[in-house]
Amino acid sequence: MKHRSPRRAGAVLAAALLLPGALPAQPVAPAPGPAVQAAPGAELPDRLLALETLGRAQPAPASQQLQALLDASPAFSDLRLALLTVQGLMWAEAAQGDAAERSAVQLDAWPESAGPARAARAAAAALLIRASLAAHGGHDLQRADQLLQQALQALPAGVPDLERYRFVAAHGFIKDRAGQLEAAVRLNHEALALADRIGTPWRRAEARSALAYSYFGASQLERARTLSDEALAVATAAGDAVALGRAHNTAGIVLDGLGDREGDRRSFELAISHARRAGAKRDEARYLANSADFYLKKGDYRTALGHAQRALPLARELRDPDTELVSLANIGFAHIAMQQLAPGKRFVAQAIAIDEQRGAWGGAASTYLELGTYLEKAGDLRGAVAAYHRHRKLAAGVLRVDQQKAILAMQEQYDAEQRSRSLALLQREQDIKAEQLHRRDLQQRLWWLLAAALVASFGVLVALQRRVRQANRLLARSNQVLRQYGERDPLTGLANRRGFQAAMQQRAADGTLSGTLYLIDVDHFKRINDRHGHAAGDAALVEVAQRLRATLREDDLIVRWGGEEFLVVVQALSPERIDALARRMLGALQATPVQVERQTIAVTASIGFATFPIGPGALAVPWERAVNLVDTAMYLAKTRGRNRAYGVRLRQAANDASLEAITGALEAAADDGRVALTLLRGDGGEPSVEQAA
Repeated sequence: MKHRSPRRAGAVLAAALLLPGALPAQPVAPAPGPAVQAAPGAELPDRLLALETLGRAQPAPASQQLQALLDASPAFSDLRLALLTVQGLMWAEAAQGDAAERSAVQLDAWPESAGPARAARAAAAALLIRASLAAHGGHDLQRADQLLQQALQALPAGVPDLERYRFVAAHGFIKDRAGQLEAAVRLNHEALALADRIGTPWRRAEARSALAYSYFGASQLERARTLSDEALAVATAAGDAVALGRAHNTAGIVLDGLGDREGDRRSFELAISHARRAGAKRDEARYLANSADFYLKKGDYRTALGHAQRALPLARELRDPDTELVSLANIGFAHIAMQQLAPGKRFVAQAIAIDEQRGAWGGAASTYLELGTYLEKAGDLRGAVAAYHRHRKLAAGVLRVDQQKAILAMQEQYDAEQRSRSLALLQREQDIKAEQLHRRDLQQRLWWLLAAALVASFGVLVALQRRVRQANRLLARSNQVLRQYGERDPLTGLANRRGFQAAMQQRAADGTLSGTLYLIDVDHFKRINDRHGHAAGDAALVEVAQRLRATLREDDLIVRWGGEEFLVVVQALSPERIDALARRMLGALQATPVQVERQTIAVTASIGFATFPIGPGALAVPWERAVNLVDTAMYLAKTRGRNRAYGVRLRQAANDASLEAITGALEAAADDGRVALTLLRGDGGEPSVEQAA
């Protein structure tokens, strides 16, 4: 596991965004360090720049000099406001809650007599510090986001670019950590523009790295690579060791996503070297934790374990929960890979707990998925299936929340557009009425002109009414098109989850499923991305969608369920036709390799399927529970060798509770005869019915 977007990437760049660096475990007087040379008459940005540059790698001396400047600064001045803000952010990032809160309290106490605009800036800065503390110390991303939004609303217009940069970059960091990538990209673009206007080379480099992480999390790898290369070029020109370390760390993660393992290794070696040269312990711990992931993928588990074990105490000393999380997970994965399952699972559980405690459910889901992969390789098939199930449950929850937010955002947009149209029409009507009143005040001898004006006004009103009706018709058509786009996967053109839910509502008002359900997962898809690149992976998914369309009937529902998974719903079929369709889909997918430019990619899939209502008693099942059942069968196919399908036929299940118990322990249910599992092999072997797993 690496620090990665959306769950990890922001954490790697926390230092770049909010005045990087770690502080001692307790806010005591720091050891002496290099003095910042700033002339007494130097401009405020120069003093802040000197402290920020030093504080990224050596926060202790930076903190000492910052306090000296604060002690000498005039009360309620711009200088004192900026220094308190920087100080509070330093303490917040180091998870020093009491010290950070003291800075925020001093900013809260800013009097109106110092100037309303300055008091508003101080209040906004206090919110910014508390938001940073919620993200770093309290690990509460939802609260951090709320506080940042309040801070940006309180921030007056026209503040200096450097001051606004801190707010925007911090908000982008929080959005990235929360997995809200669209917002993160937008905010990090704004931060990059501000950084370029400010002109500080290391800030320009690190703003590019932040945006590269957001694009990486959104699977826009070429754009991420371009920004990463820009960050390296700017950092190299600046000769700044800290910026170079961070740029190489970014490059390593992006190159890993592109499948360039050698480039990945070189980048992390350079990142660690630059961090050590700069004395940046916080960065060194992150890069060590990230490099452990490279050695895990290489199969050098002992080296991976050593790197992660060296990173863990540093992360805990510096109160860096993200690096602690990655270190714990990689220690656990290394143990599991070396067949030390009990300690491995324990370390991974500690990593997942960090994400769950701070509400980073997307990160927890990702870790469960990786855990399932390692357990499967280690031969712990039951543990792998349990981890995959937990991943799916969390991922579905994150998706539902994202869908709800997207729907609300779309509705707000529609309402705002309608309100704008209504206000415009109302304003025009008011203008007409005002003109009418004006004309009535004219002299009596102009009555004939007034009559003509009234006739003209009536014509305008009629025209306006027609335009309102036309606008409403256009809006209705636009809304319909938006709904259709929102229910389609842009890559494959298939229905997405939202489209599936809409179809289920049309088919059954009570939410139960009627028909045969197949869940199809492309085998070793991560390996396809790693070896051939994400563009090739996307092409493989498009080809899978086309082959499924060619195999199925026009009225069958085909859904891109997420990632490399597809869902198929057909009318209830006889047992023979159900099995035959599963076999046809297996055969269609593996029939010929996918050709992407000069690359040949073999594609197979694992399938789980069942018919609903299910069982001898024709038990009606909500579609969510039906998906969970075939999902379990699909994972059984994956852990039993892939390129195969498992069909589930219920022999005993009187109610939802018993079905849920079977879903949670499908192999045990097959052992005791509650279900029969039909195995179909993609290699053309004869079907078999398994009584026991």
